Amino acid sequence: MIFYGTKGSHLFSERKNGIKCDNCNEITAHNISVYGKYAYIYWIPFFPMSKKAFSECTNCSATLDVNGMNGKLKSAATEVKNNTKTPIWYWSGLAIIAVLISLGVYSSLQHDKDVAVYINQPAVGDVIEFKSSENGYYSTLKISAVTSDSIFVIQNDYETDKKTGVSDIDKASNYTTEPYSLGKNQIQGLFDEKVFYDINR
Repeated sequence: MIFYGTKGSHLFSERKNGIKCDNCNEITAHNISVYGKYAYIYWIPFFPMSKKAFSECTNCSATLDVNGMNGKLKSAATEVKNNTKTPIWYWSGLAIIAVLISLGVYSSLQHDKDVAVYINQPAVGDVIEFKSSENGYYSTLKISAVTSDSIFVIQNDYETDKKTGVSDIDKASNYTTEPYSLGKNQIQGLFDEKVFYDINR
């Protein structure tokens, strides 16, 4: 269940003097307060929605929104509202998403660099992900030994019809077949042909 909605908070208050109150007919000071409204998801502010100003007469305590203010009071309230900045934390959710996207992009680029290294320098325990040319299913190979010109791999006993399901079948107990060898010069070719598509260490 996703919890979402809107919420408000007090942003700023300022006292304006010499303004007539239509409620008590006194020329007096008014406290003008600005409140902001923002949208949230799981109580994390995502983006601002609006700002509203309210006035309170210091003589009779009458509280008004902009629609109930006279011209001079409305002008003062508008000035205070326009000078009130929206807090940066109102964009917290969007900032978090931007950071997560940036981390995801960085991680992906870094993994691509790592794969290039792993292809040229395979190590025991590396897991190669591949797509079968026979049935289009996905599975893995685990490197069990490395020599100067070859690698020995054990094929996973299981396959999956989804690339995202490969991590579910990558279990030590699933590698029970006899190892077979591949030339080191074959690995890059199989990646170029898209038979192999990832390698993890």
